[in-house]
Amino acid sequence: MRFLVETSFSQAPTPDILALIPAEVEHGMALDAQGIREQLYIAANQSRAWQIYRGETPESVRALVATFPLYPFLNVIITPLSDISNS
Repeated sequence: MRFLVETSFSQAPTPDILALIPAEVEHGMALDAQGIREQLYIAANQSRAWQIYRGETPESVRALVATFPLYPFLNVIITPLSDISNS
């Protein structure tokens, strides 16, 4: 199943929080390589991000998102997506 994960900072990012971004990017790229994260979209003003994940349940996707370094500083909304076929 596919899920849309929307994230935004839960507080104004401090220099210590921003220092986690390289590790965040590296972790995301590892999930991309495994085919777990399919897409990443970041707002032009970098205020939020939208990601498409493959997972079994919303809980399993949340557990996966919780492994990111920035997770403690984020608001996270997980939405199951319906696969619609045009056939």
